[in-house]
Amino acid sequence: MISFRFRFVPGFFGFCLGGIFLPVCGADAPVAADAAFAVSGEPLLSAWVPPVYPVAARAAKQEGRVIVDMLVDEHGVVTEARVAHSDNAVFDEAALAAVRQWRFKPGLDEGKPVPFGLVGPVEFQLAPKTKIAPGALPPERVWPHPAKRRAAKIVSAVDPDYPEELDPRKLPGRVDLRIQLGADGKIAGTRVLWASHAAFVAEALRVSRTWTFEPARQGLLALGSEMEAPAEFVSVGAKRAEMLAANGIRVVDAEPEVLPEPFVITEPVYPLEKLLAGEEGTAEAAFTVDARGVATALALTSCSAPEFGAALVAAVDGWTFRPAMQGGARVPVKLAVTWSFARPTEGALKRLAEALAPGGEGVPSAKGLDRPLAVVWRGFPVYPSALVESAAEGKADIEFIIDRDGRARLPRVLAATQPEFGWAAATAVSQWVFEPPQRGGEAVAVRVQIPIGFTPPQK
Repeated sequence: MISFRFRFVPGFFGFCLGGIFLPVCGADAPVAADAAFAVSGEPLLSAWVPPVYPVAARAAKQEGRVIVDMLVDEHGVVTEARVAHSDNAVFDEAALAAVRQWRFKPGLDEGKPVPFGLVGPVEFQLAPKTKIAPGALPPERVWPHPAKRRAAKIVSAVDPDYPEELDPRKLPGRVDLRIQLGADGKIAGTRVLWASHAAFVAEALRVSRTWTFEPARQGLLALGSEMEAPAEFVSVGAKRAEMLAANGIRVVDAEPEVLPEPFVITEPVYPLEKLLAGEEGTAEAAFTVDARGVATALALTSCSAPEFGAALVAAVDGWTFRPAMQGGARVPVKLAVTWSFARPTEGALKRLAEALAPGGEGVPSAKGLDRPLAVVWRGFPVYPSALVESAAEGKADIEFIIDRDGRARLPRVLAATQPEFGWAAATAVSQWVFEPPQRGGEAVAVRVQIPIGFTPPQK
């Protein structure tokens, strides 16, 4: 279990990042002890008009039943009615004409009158078994009741573009989104629930804004709702063997019929001191991908410097795969990985490393931003496998940069109760994504700090 330092603010919860409060999502404020009890419930029929029996149907001695969808507004008035099912179309208009005259005690949502979608039968019987006096209500068995709710659904969805940053690594990817929809089917808000890699997040959010939806419904009533949907990324044409090789991974023993497929492959953190000193290096590790697709039995086999080895181990601890297959069954497979730490020659890491190097322009703190920092996606650190047996609790203080695109970059361990906790925390932070920081209306990079606590996993 991983713990962050939280601070409560009525209506929000979040965590403190370098003294800056980051709202994570909405939360209800405490309810006063003497608050009035709010009632919720469906509309109740209060005035009923029988249908006029069609002359032609009576002459032909026809009977029937029409099921009508109806929209009842917050005043209890039927504002729309449609035939959902009919035994005989000759009864349809008479059924709709009757329903439009019905009145209801409005449905309530926590004491507030609200529209409702109802469905109910209109019966046509030549000799009704139950006589209903004028102005009286029919038996409750034929009262309209709430229509079945239908979930919102995607009408059209454009595939996301694969991020150029990950082209060389050929990783598949997925970002799980929770999308809030209005009753008009338009997006009212989107939240990232999970991402296999930070590089997929911005594109997933961008492309989801182009999707179109059919809103949730209760009969004729369109409803605001939430739905979950994945944005999936594919490196076109990449086979499993190519994906493994592109990430420095190889099979140690005999290859299974179906190789494991890399899924969550977070790159090791480049040790900042080594990066700023211009020092490159390598590290190698052996591990087993079990039948669940989880990296286990991890062992560092070589490294050009201890920091490179520690960074690789922390990354592999969180790797997951789609399992290898043999004879139609999932099987474990032994793998090895060689990771090269090469100085970036372009892009954000090069720019930020130059800013942090002696004589560079530096990266300022997050003070004085136009608005508070806001988290888009943050994954929790993986508890270090090397410490599982000891069941140790721990803490790490991490400094990192939130770049002008919102990506967390160049994490550095300031302090840790054990080195493994520091590298695990830094690896997780390297995948965090924020709303781009702004100062004076311009996107800027800022430097922040955060403490992260670790509790051993339950056995």
